[in-house]
Amino acid sequence: MSKIHTMIHGAYAFGCRRRLNATSLDLLIDLFESPSTDKTAVLEGRVPPRFAVLPEAGPVVVKAYKRGGLISLINKDRYFKIGRLRSQREFDFLMTAEKAGVRVPVPVAYACTRSPFYKVWLITKQIKDHRSFPGLCRRNPEKAMTFMPEISRNINSLIKNRIHHVDLHPGNILLDGNNTIFIIDFDKAYGYSKSKTQLARAYQNRWARAVHKYKLPERLLALELGP
Repeated sequence: MSKIHTMIHGAYAFGCRRRLNATSLDLLIDLFESPSTDKTAVLEGRVPPRFAVLPEAGPVVVKAYKRGGLISLINKDRYFKIGRLRSQREFDFLMTAEKAGVRVPVPVAYACTRSPFYKVWLITKQIKDHRSFPGLCRRNPEKAMTFMPEISRNINSLIKNRIHHVDLHPGNILLDGNNTIFIIDFDKAYGYSKSKTQLARAYQNRWARAVHKYKLPERLLALELGP
């Protein structure tokens, strides 16, 4: 894995694929500290992303992490510092998936507040002119089906490299302006120790549950997965 540069800037710590200058760090911190009132659409995650342009990386997406479940009623976005940061884990899995030939957002940096109970962020390169795959499925099912072989190829690369993206469903597929597919949201990913056949079945089952739950076209079940 490429060397990651650790940087301290004020009350924040960063892990960067490429060193960022003070202006870029200040810009990111301004985004971290500004409130968000936007909402995301169904199948598009819990927290809306922010966008910025950094001299070193160009247009980027800033993802904040929020807690789910009952604990979110008393603690929406803080974590206790044990082991790797949540954003660092996702950053590392994006690097691993990228190396395995999977189309993912290019990881730029991860960040956290410097305190035992910390907040975390992930910065990736923006996918230009992106649109959601579920949106395409509803507007134009025939065209959506043409992307299934490429989606299957990328998932098979994850299986080959024993990467379990626990929440891989149509909502975690984006298309760019050139109709290239990208798999996003590796927050809960982990290295899979059981058989690749079992991993393929887990991917198929998670995908199928989302297709049925959100009433997407049944033809989307046609993933071609194998060990």
